[in-house]
Amino acid sequence: MPVELREDPPQRDIKADAALENAELQPEEVSNKARGHKANLSNPNTSEESKKNSEEALKELGGEKAFFSK
Repeated sequence: MPVELREDPPQRDIKADAALENAELQPEEVSNKARGHKANLSNPNTSEESKKNSEEALKELGGEKAFFSK
């Protein structure tokens, strides 16, 4: 029996999905993501495009407020 494919599958809104995903994260998890992006910004071996993506992601996580402190 052949599988029927939809002609026009729904498109994901990746930024909205990411925002919803971050809404369920614990502060420590957000902080860990932010630390990774901040490390990428200071890494001389990463491309400028990667640094721009990390800069945007860090802003979406809350900038400096994303870092968790006990």
